[in-house]
Amino acid sequence: MKRTIEYTLLIIGAVFSLIGIVFAFVIKFVSKTPEFKSEFKTSFNEEIQGTQDIPSSLSADQVLNSFAGFTNYALVILVISILLTIVAIIFVKKQRILSGVLAIVAGLVSILIMNFISFLLLIVAGIMLLVRKNKTNNQFEDVNFQNDLNNNQNNFESNEKQVNNLDETDKKKKDDDPYIY
Repeated sequence: MKRTIEYTLLIIGAVFSLIGIVFAFVIKFVSKTPEFKSEFKTSFNEEIQGTQDIPSSLSADQVLNSFAGFTNYALVILVISILLTIVAIIFVKKQRILSGVLAIVAGLVSILIMNFISFLLLIVAGIMLLVRKNKTNNQFEDVNFQNDLNNNQNNFESNEKQVNNLDETDKKKKDDDPYIY
C-alpha cells in the first residue's frame, strides 16, 4: 500500500524539528558572544531598575545561564525527536505499527519544548499508520475463490437437475410411445 500521506507528514514533521535544531544552535552560539552578554546585562539591569515585577535578587548571569540550559534542553529534545522520526520513516513500509508508535512518541517528545506543528504532524501520521491497514490482494482473491466455488457448486447442482429432468421427460415419452424412442 502506498503511504504517501504518512511519508509526507513524517518528513514535514522532521523538517520542523530540524528548523528548531538550527534555531537552537543559532541562539546558543549568539548568546555566548561577549557583545550579546554585555548588551543583555545592561538592558536587564535597566529593566530591573525600571520595574518592580522582576526580583532584584535575580542577576543577568543567572538568566543567561538558565537560557543556555534551556537551549541545551531544547537541542537534546529536538535531536531525540528527529531521530525517532527518521527511524519511523525508515520502517513505514516494513512495520507500520512500529513506525506509528515511533511517530507518536516523537510527537510527544517534541511537545516538551512546545513544538506544536511537529507535534500535530507526527501524531496524525502515527495515528494514520496505526489505523490504516495494508491492502492485500489475498483477501480479494479469497473472496473471488469462494464465489467461484459457490458458482461452480451451484452450476453442478443445476446441471444435475437438468440431467435428471431430461431423464424423467425421456422416460415419460418412452412410456407414452415406445416406438419413437
